[in-house]
Amino acid sequence: MKLVSKFALALSLVAVSAAPAAFAQSNEKPKKDKKGKEAAAAPKKNYSKPFIAAYVPVADLLNKTKDAAAAKAEFPKVVAAIGNDDDRYEAGILAINIGAGLKDLAFQEQGIDLLIASASTPADLKREYTFRKGAIAYDSKRFADAEKNMLDAYNLGHRANNIEYLISNAMSQQNKEAEAIAWIGKAIDASKAAGPVNKTYLVRAAVLSAKAKNYAGAANFYKDLIIAENNPDYWHDALAFFDRSRDFNPEETLDILRLMRATDGLRFQQEYSAYLDSLSYIGVRYPAEAVSLLDEGFAKGLISRNNVTFSERYSEAKARLAEDTRTLAGTIAPAKASPKGMLASLTGDSFFSHKDYKTAKDLYESALSKAPVLDKDGVDQTDRTRFRLAMSKTMLGDYAGAKAEFDMVTGANRKAIAEYWVAFITHRANATATPAATAPVS
Repeated sequence: MKLVSKFALALSLVAVSAAPAAFAQSNEKPKKDKKGKEAAAAPKKNYSKPFIAAYVPVADLLNKTKDAAAAKAEFPKVVAAIGNDDDRYEAGILAINIGAGLKDLAFQEQGIDLLIASASTPADLKREYTFRKGAIAYDSKRFADAEKNMLDAYNLGHRANNIEYLISNAMSQQNKEAEAIAWIGKAIDASKAAGPVNKTYLVRAAVLSAKAKNYAGAANFYKDLIIAENNPDYWHDALAFFDRSRDFNPEETLDILRLMRATDGLRFQQEYSAYLDSLSYIGVRYPAEAVSLLDEGFAKGLISRNNVTFSERYSEAKARLAEDTRTLAGTIAPAKASPKGMLASLTGDSFFSHKDYKTAKDLYESALSKAPVLDKDGVDQTDRTRFRLAMSKTMLGDYAGAKAEFDMVTGANRKAIAEYWVAFITHRANATATPAATAPVS
């Protein structure tokens, strides 16, 4: 990734302060502050004499002569003279500075290894340079090394530089998808804790989940995305993965696809085919919705009239539409008069498909007043009826009423679908409220 590479390169090519060239062992008495108390002295370094002798000429090549290449050539003499951890620490700093001057990441990494290996390196510096080593490995596409060092840095307390995200990517590059998903989850949690979630993380998490065929996981990450942003592409992917994550009956699938359509999320021919199948799994039940759907798809260029399947289904729905429209009004009174709620519920479905949401709402309410709503086989359809009532209220702009109805849905599948509809009405309600909130007070 370019962003990561630029970041890691910038992080790595940074010079750090070196020890005084003379390596003097100070015998000064501690200085005193204004109140006469002794100030804390810096820990005294104990450099070996052979190391000082080897170090000073190389440091002079870098700092005085400004010849980093010559310093690099002579640096093995410094390494050979290391006699203790203080020597090792200063040698590491020198190597990093030489590498910075030459833009030589491999040489810098050699210096980082010396720093990490030295007991004289302060804990906070060791932690940061462990991460830096991981960043260099990442840019070099040595993802196993990147993972190891970034994990070490994380365990030492490093939490900056999107470390969780980088660890996840390094794991993914090694086809360790389960671990990568776990770490992108940590990245998302860290992002949420700091403010609005980073949407790049959520997309990445969804992609990794889908790659692992964890469609429920992908749907959940996309759900966070659609909550964060009312984006038609996010809606498409969220609902497509959600539909693949469970076994839905045709009526449930229909209400998922209706939401995909309402959010402008329909994208592909197979989604239009699935929508038509859900509308017509028992004959051509909803010709008005089928015609409207196909007209919309043709106009957008997402499906073609030249496609035999779509053209035939369009002709069939169109042929049924006139009769369906002519007889629709006469179905209201018998549905409301029936002692059983199912007739009113089914009649409400017909009006919903004609986009007469007000009449649909009234019929669903009539059906629920006779609850439980049982179909001809004695199966309870109360949840389905209440769900469609919530959808009707959504389309009528009664967002509070719609949410209240969705909250009363009890079936597992319907409750799961309702979460997406609630996200949709939340965006709609916010969009409606925004102009009023910004309008000048009269």
